[in-house]
Amino acid sequence: WELYTIPELTSEQILFNAKKDKKNDIERYDSSVEVNEFYIQDVPVWLDKATRAGLKLRFEAEIAMGKTETALWYNNMQFPLELNLAMQMLYAIEIYASECYDNTQLHLANIENLSTLDSILEYDYTTGYPEKLRF
Repeated sequence: WELYTIPELTSEQILFNAKKDKKNDIERYDSSVEVNEFYIQDVPVWLDKATRAGLKLRFEAEIAMGKTETALWYNNMQFPLELNLAMQMLYAIEIYASECYDNTQLHLANIENLSTLDSILEYDYTTGYPEKLRF
């Protein structure tokens, strides 16, 4: 049997790995229901960017054709909506999503600027996110 020795990591490698792990944690948090969720009539919902863009086009077209009511479907549930309010809801969701994105990017930048293992391990990336929307 040959014995293999595992080389010890340098302090730079340890910091690099800790930052990488914390950034992965931040990105997982950013894509979780802790961030990607709002409520319509107390039902938890999330609409990704592509869905929001599609709904915006639909609602604009319906408004242009003189309609005043529409429906939002989510997980086989229908939410009847007044079109002007539906557009305001989409705008609010877009602002919420943008604020969450900005906050996540700030956390990622903050991690990059940390220089000690303890500061990386203790960094709380769950702060600064806006309150979830309720419609």
